[in-house]
Amino acid sequence: MKVEKLDHIHIYVKDLDKAMARFEYLLGVKFTGPFMEFADEWGSKGAFAPPGIDLEAPTRQDSAVAKVIERSGEGLVGGASFKVADIESSIAELEGKGMKLLGRITMGGLKEAWFHPAGAHGVLIELCEYEAAHALEASLQKTPPSQ
Repeated sequence: MKVEKLDHIHIYVKDLDKAMARFEYLLGVKFTGPFMEFADEWGSKGAFAPPGIDLEAPTRQDSAVAKVIERSGEGLVGGASFKVADIESSIAELEGKGMKLLGRITMGGLKEAWFHPAGAHGVLIELCEYEAAHALEASLQKTPPSQ
């Protein structure tokens, strides 16, 4: 597996709008979002700002994000995303090393996969693959119709 770079970090928050405003004020970044694509399925919504800040907030109390916040509080939750050249071979390699795949998505030109933190000293490892300048740009690309 070839890790190209640390792509982004995950910060879990209770109030997405409040957190976006605070980080914009503190760091001078500009968030795109909120993104609601996974509100129904995963019970969370998110926003992204370069250079790699991914804010996530629960939309319901039974979501994974809500449970982590309840257990550990808001903040950097032990999740780091790494850009890889070939996500399929990277997933196979990590599974071959005993890591448990939690889930995966394809959104526009972005592919992501998550691995359970128990296999990496409490760090949720996320892999991402994309061709665009950054993950946000890739996620906003329209997915061509399947043939």
